[in-house]
Amino acid sequence: MNSQTRQRLEGGRRSRGAERTQPPLISIITVVFRARQELEAILENVFQFDARDFEMIVIDGGSNDGTAELLRQWDDRVDYWVSEPDKGIFDAMNKAQTFARGQFLLHINAGDRVLHIPTEELRDALRQGLDIVTFPVSVDGNRVFRPSCGFMLRLKNTLHHQGTFYRRENFLSYDLALPKLADFDVNQRLALKGARMKAYNTIVASHVSGGAGDSIVGYDEHIRIMRKNYGSLYLYISIALSEFKGIKGRRKAAFKRWLSRMRGSR
Repeated sequence: MNSQTRQRLEGGRRSRGAERTQPPLISIITVVFRARQELEAILENVFQFDARDFEMIVIDGGSNDGTAELLRQWDDRVDYWVSEPDKGIFDAMNKAQTFARGQFLLHINAGDRVLHIPTEELRDALRQGLDIVTFPVSVDGNRVFRPSCGFMLRLKNTLHHQGTFYRRENFLSYDLALPKLADFDVNQRLALKGARMKAYNTIVASHVSGGAGDSIVGYDEHIRIMRKNYGSLYLYISIALSEFKGIKGRRKAAFKRWLSRMRGSR
């Protein structure tokens, strides 16, 4: 998140000797940079839930906006935090994996809120030996992203990062050469490795979209990921599907404009 030189700071319950006797069910991971107010809102949100079910890991990119001072105030509740320069969001997420001890990983970052912690489903997933357990996410307060675990993951990212719990012991590192869509790449690589997945219907989080994946860089990364993981055939199918959806969307918008004009002429 930042390459400037700064002293490494760390803290949390572990640094004070408050070790858990058993691994928690979930490691909730938050990575931030210069987002003190948003981090405070996330911590207040997360700790509304039963802390016996999760540990809280915060990775800060060496912010100079009072983030470390805020984390000091939460030392008795956050399990581990560190503040130091890193190479971006996915570098911070990779770093978080080295500190996480939960059986599942969940990423909650700026703009995200936890709505429900699905402990029953996750414990059942452990019994079933599942590697990925995914849930719907409310996006921008006006739509719901509903995940799927089948064939379509070969063509697009069908798992929402803030609604997906990954089995820590079988997870992979993010590719830092993909600064926008490394999560999509991880999902496809896990699928290629034969990861066992299951989708549920309960909304577990809310997310404010930033649109990074819709940029030119994001589109370029999508092509690179598709070609690398599944080859040119699936890439062409993915592009054709995207074009079809674009045409369908434009036709729907044109129909709505026509219908509005017809109603206005009555």
